[in-house]
Amino acid sequence: MFGSLRDRRVVVTGASTGIGAAVARECAAAGADIVGTWRTSQADAEQVADEIRALGRQVDLFQLDMTSVQECETFVGFCRECGPVDAAVLNAGADLLTGPLKDADYLSRLQALLDVDVRGTVALGRAFGRLFQNQGRGSIITVGWDQSDRGMEGDSGELFSTAKNAIMGFSRSLALSLAPEVRVNCVAPGWILTEWGSGAGEYWQQRVLRETPLRRWGTPKDVAGLVRFLLSDDAAWITGQVININGGAVR
Repeated sequence: MFGSLRDRRVVVTGASTGIGAAVARECAAAGADIVGTWRTSQADAEQVADEIRALGRQVDLFQLDMTSVQECETFVGFCRECGPVDAAVLNAGADLLTGPLKDADYLSRLQALLDVDVRGTVALGRAFGRLFQNQGRGSIITVGWDQSDRGMEGDSGELFSTAKNAIMGFSRSLALSLAPEVRVNCVAPGWILTEWGSGAGEYWQQRVLRETPLRRWGTPKDVAGLVRFLLSDDAAWITGQVININGGAVR
């Protein structure tokens, strides 16, 4: 089966909703057991876990605050206790658009992104990297943003570009640090129909269609399919890449 993850164990942070939930489901459908994290959405995480178990795969859940380095270290230990780990998808990020932070001031939102998206991803990337290097194999996926390197106007554009460019650069360098035992790649989604997109007004609906040659929003499942491929042996010669998944948008 192309993109098979049969009998592997994949860690997915932020697995309760959105892209993380889709990645957890897709990897399980490809044959993997899952270790997923959630921070506040326990009910959503349990629902995803039930769906994974219905596929005949094992799943373990862990409540993780990515702003805590100590919790990140504890989580890596928890993953080791669950059994051999083959891959980590570092998807969790601060929600600036639909959660309490949407009304916070600019610098508070920036700090949240630096704490969660940047420091949390770096801490877990290095920790899982050491684990995979010691066992002689492994793959890490991080999540960037397709507009980071070309820019988008407004507060959200400035904030997400700051954080996601950091993640994209870190991923390229981590790939060099961990080669040849470990592969590291970054997926950079464009307009994805998550919670914010579902409620976005007509201006944003039309802007997405205008800027996306394939003339539709992307879905979390679209991103999950790419992640599945990059984790599989079919992508065995791909590392150090930032791969846009954005319907062809080039603006």
